Amino acid sequence: MFKKICVVLGLLIVVFVFIAAMKPADYIIKRNILINAKPEAIYSHLSSMKNADAWMPWKEIDSEVNSTYSGPADGVGSISSWNSSGQMGTGQAEVTEIVLNRSVKTKITYTKPMEMNQDSEFILTAEGENTQMTWSVSGQIPFIMRFMCTLMFRDMDTFVGGMFERGLIKLKSIVENKK
Repeated sequence: MFKKICVVLGLLIVVFVFIAAMKPADYIIKRNILINAKPEAIYSHLSSMKNADAWMPWKEIDSEVNSTYSGPADGVGSISSWNSSGQMGTGQAEVTEIVLNRSVKTKITYTKPMEMNQDSEFILTAEGENTQMTWSVSGQIPFIMRFMCTLMFRDMDTFVGGMFERGLIKLKSIVENKK
C-alpha cells in the first residue's frame, strides 16, 4: 500500500514538473486605467521612484519592506532599492528611459529570494481632459516560479495583475484628489 502511494505521489510530481516545463517562460502583464487628469499631473508620480512608491501596492503586501532611494530624485537614474525578510525580498528598480509626460521605463532586478529581471513601462495617452494610463511589465519566469504557479493553479497575470489594479486605483485617487 505504501509503495502504491509513493508511486502515485511520484507520478503527480512528474506531471506537475512537466506542466511547469511546458509553460512559456516569457510573460507580459498589462493593466490600464482612465484617470481624470492631464498626463502632466500624473507624470511625476511615475518618473520619481520615491513618488512611485507612494502608490505602488507592494508595501501593502509586505509591511517589512525597507526602501532607500539613490540617484537623481526624478528621471533617468532615479533608483528605489528595497530589502525585506518578508514577501518582497531584495531588489532594485531604476528609471532607464523617459519621454516627458508620455512614458517611463524601468528595469527591475530581484536578487532575493531568487534572481529575476523585469522591464516595466508606464504609458500615458491623453484623451481630452483625461489620460489613459497603461502599466506593463515583462520578463522571463524562472522555472521554480513556473512550478510554484502550477502548484497554486495560478499564472503570473492573475497573481500580479490584481496588484497592478490596486496600485492604479490608488494612483488615480491620489492624482484626482489633488485637482
